[in-house]
Amino acid sequence: MRKIIYLTTFIALMTLSACMGIDNWDEPDARFHGRIIDAYTGENLMTSQDEWSIRIWETSWKDGIPNYQSLSVMQDGSYNNTKLFAATYDMLPYGGPFWPCDTVKNVVLKKTVEQDFTVTPYLQVIDFKTSLNGTNLILSCRLKAPRRNGLPDLFEIKPFISLTSFCGNGNNSYININEYNNKRIQINKSWEAEVGDADTSGTYNVGPLPVKSGYTYYVRLGAAVNDANRKYNYSPIVKVTVP
Repeated sequence: MRKIIYLTTFIALMTLSACMGIDNWDEPDARFHGRIIDAYTGENLMTSQDEWSIRIWETSWKDGIPNYQSLSVMQDGSYNNTKLFAATYDMLPYGGPFWPCDTVKNVVLKKTVEQDFTVTPYLQVIDFKTSLNGTNLILSCRLKAPRRNGLPDLFEIKPFISLTSFCGNGNNSYININEYNNKRIQINKSWEAEVGDADTSGTYNVGPLPVKSGYTYYVRLGAAVNDANRKYNYSPIVKVTVP
């Protein structure tokens, strides 16, 4: 019995010693960064913080099927990740308010790589305007769909109001109250049924939205189609100061 106890103790000590070995792998320090470009404007595709991402797969690792990682896209339409392993990757903008795009394959990451992507948004939110009447705010816009064949049904137009310059649906960076959410315009129609045979809609007015005197707000409108993700194409963010 005593021999069994000694043997068990010895095995346990050896296992603990092995677990305490020094990890000699370098920590990941390679960097992917770049822009997600709107095919219509040539500018960054404006979004909200962490609303969708870029998926990457390490293809140089051969032991098993690679799982994807997600690189967050920032509100200004850029991304930057500095904690990746140097390797070869496939990359794909994923889950955003744009037509499916092709995977960029075999991107070799050594130290720092800039990789831009061009995507085609489902919608453009144009002619965005704000109107303040006392402590009531009205937002207005038109929608544009240059590519309409196969476009998913229009879902809704929603107001986003924030007390900071971060404004949108990502990370709930907006004032999430019924007084604003209930003013959204729910469409649930095809583009043809809602707009007809034109690439630009009429004007949509959202409001009145109650605001408080003495406050500064950051506001925008988002429009979504009824695809699997229901992410928003956005207007610019406008700063509104209430006297």
